[in-house]
Amino acid sequence: MTSSPQSTRRVSWQWMVGIFLLSLAVFAAFSGNRLKGPSPDNHFVYLAHTYNQMIAATFSDEAAAEREGLVAFELDREPHHRNDWASYREITLRSGEVVKGNWAGRAQHGEFKLLSGEVMEIPRGEMRGAEQTQRYFVSFPPGPGFLMMPLVAIWGWETNDVLFTIVFAALNVLLMFLLLERLSTTGVTERSRSDNLWLTALFGFGTVHLWCAVLGQVWFTALVVGITFTLGYIYFGLHARRPFLAGVCLALGFATRTPLVFSAIFFFLMVAFPGGRLVVPAQYKEQFKKLVLFCIPCLVVGLSLLLMNSMRFESFTEFGHRYLAEGRIGRIVEYGLFHWHFLGKNLSAAFTLMPELQTSYPFVVVSRHGMSLLLTTPAFAYLLWPRERRDARERFLHRALWATVAAIAIPGFLYQNTGYEQFGYRFSLDFTAYLIVLLAVGRRPLTRFFKACVVAGFAVNAFGAITFKRMAEFYSNRFFV
Repeated sequence: MTSSPQSTRRVSWQWMVGIFLLSLAVFAAFSGNRLKGPSPDNHFVYLAHTYNQMIAATFSDEAAAEREGLVAFELDREPHHRNDWASYREITLRSGEVVKGNWAGRAQHGEFKLLSGEVMEIPRGEMRGAEQTQRYFVSFPPGPGFLMMPLVAIWGWETNDVLFTIVFAALNVLLMFLLLERLSTTGVTERSRSDNLWLTALFGFGTVHLWCAVLGQVWFTALVVGITFTLGYIYFGLHARRPFLAGVCLALGFATRTPLVFSAIFFFLMVAFPGGRLVVPAQYKEQFKKLVLFCIPCLVVGLSLLLMNSMRFESFTEFGHRYLAEGRIGRIVEYGLFHWHFLGKNLSAAFTLMPELQTSYPFVVVSRHGMSLLLTTPAFAYLLWPRERRDARERFLHRALWATVAAIAIPGFLYQNTGYEQFGYRFSLDFTAYLIVLLAVGRRPLTRFFKACVVAGFAVNAFGAITFKRMAEFYSNRFFV
């Protein structure tokens, strides 16, 4: 790029504290009475408590006795509801054989699907006097659970996952501002501080980040914490500046949200195309060293996750989603977790799904499958008309960012779930940071119309933050098409 760095511009600690505290206040205001205690879906609190007890069991006979009979990573307390917990049965048959898996139907005999995937027939007679144990696990990647461990050690089951989430959400707003400022001061963009503040406001309050941040709950906590590590990854990974730290952030990212593993393409492209041009032999040694430093934390964390899977479900690649609802979710049984069958509905949820307008109260009804990204964040339409790229380096960065968005988004479009239930397309948070950076490097001026789109996005997502899971009359289970 030919732009000159604004190297004299610095972000003072007053700016950082102010942005963080203001963001925290906004999220707290929208959370309201949710902040009074843990959310109803505090799966990560259960996970953190289990990890703490597993560690304690290695040092304390009392703690070891409390975990007696439990397998590795099995929850040490039965969940208080049945929504999105992985579970399977361990049965000691009359013959003495021990089998692990779930019944194919509701009957307690007949077809039984083992953890290996094989189906065996268990006659009714084998179940006479059989001992059954239901084992429960958290299938979601464990990153937020690890982060909650000290909090759960202090506050136990009362640990407030809502407060935990809004603190990370406020941190996300600050990190986005710091990233945009760095892009300006290093000459990657020509954005003024005012521009960066508008783009930061768009990210924090004009996207689905706003309503996801104020709920707590396992699904939204994971998305918000995943954004934190994504922002760190982009900050350190841009131009392969800090390869080891970029690797740490990516590893923690995919240990929080599995789709973030696909964002590794961003760093690989940075290494393969230094300065926007294909690496030449004279650069091989330096670029290979960066690649090794980047891969070390990714391999350590990745192998740890695979080992945890094997210890829980006897498969390195099984995180447990196949065992949600005891393995009886019909679409997963028929098509698996990813399939072309889900593409149409997911694309609609992401881009074309609109609310239903009515002539009487409540006047607008939102599908619990969400609504179009262009409605929750109309400013994203500016991504379709960037200014012409000026040189090879600028063209490369633009393409690398879009390639990363595609790498993350496409598996989500094939996933068995639209994100239900949601106000907007929540899976977009996995790649929202890249879209904001694309707006920053797009060089299109932030006109009054753009700023009006930011305000409109805030209004839409504020409506979601206020009403979602509070005012049922504004929501429907139907998929509006």
